[in-house]
Amino acid sequence: MQGALAIKVRELLSEEAAPLQLRLIAGKRGLKREITVPRIQKPGLALLGDIEYLRSGRIQILGASEINYLEKLSTSERSRVMHKICSYGVACFIVTKGLKPPSELIEQANRFDIAFLQSPLVSSVCIDKVTDFLDNRLAPCTSLHGDLMDVYGVGVLIIGESGIGKSECALDLIVRGHRLVADDMIEIKRRIGNILMGSGPELIRHQMELRGLGLISIKDLFGVAAIRHEKIVDLVVLLERWDEEQKYDRLGIDEKQYEILGIKVPLIRMPVAPGRNISILIEVAARNHLLKLKGYHAARDFVDRYDKKVRINPLTEGLRSDDGEQ
Repeated sequence: MQGALAIKVRELLSEEAAPLQLRLIAGKRGLKREITVPRIQKPGLALLGDIEYLRSGRIQILGASEINYLEKLSTSERSRVMHKICSYGVACFIVTKGLKPPSELIEQANRFDIAFLQSPLVSSVCIDKVTDFLDNRLAPCTSLHGDLMDVYGVGVLIIGESGIGKSECALDLIVRGHRLVADDMIEIKRRIGNILMGSGPELIRHQMELRGLGLISIKDLFGVAAIRHEKIVDLVVLLERWDEEQKYDRLGIDEKQYEILGIKVPLIRMPVAPGRNISILIEVAARNHLLKLKGYHAARDFVDRYDKKVRINPLTEGLRSDDGEQ
């Protein structure tokens, strides 16, 4: 399921947004307006009369340079400029550094029901904090069943049919020193930069359900070092029951992918059978993923060396093609 891509301006004043240090100074009725774009805009050209690049649904930041420019204009010119900007449907205004905006700005904000907020932070810091807050709240999201683990710094999403052993595998990884992000239900958001960030629902965060044991708290049992709040999804491991008739990739040349919110993530199909230690295999998969990121691909390196050997000694290929034996 995909989350709504809009929030009300009033959420900038919520307890969750406390680090933004915003307060309302005008346009209270504008708190019901919607913010639909996480990127912040500074209306530099708009103050000069060019509103072509203004976008509705975006927050407009007024820093020291914008306020100083407006103060140099006549009263009527300030009103005209702000009337033009406010009529374009912006989400709200934020004035930084605790600056007091000219009365004409307040007047137009009240007239058009646009919230005017004030922050004590400098523009660059305010923009970073507000952008990060909006990126988290406006990010496309979905929910998946599985376990999300931090294994050697790699975000491993373990999925598979019910009863396949996902939670047991995750518990084994925790015992081996790795960290749990979420069990059973994983909330995944697509952040700026096409990053998939996974976390657990607040109600069951860092809890784990194990058949026969019930619900356990990983934080209380293993300590804070065994958990983390969120993690980027780097690798997907699909656990599936061993099928004798299924052909499994034995070299790792055919790289598969799993799509989440339009982003493709490396996928490993891992057959589960008696005698296979899945947690160790996932550890190896995570290490191998890190090697690939560094540019080393063991399977491709083997194929390259084999091809080179065949070119040097063509008889080797003839021997290999004889009933598959050498």
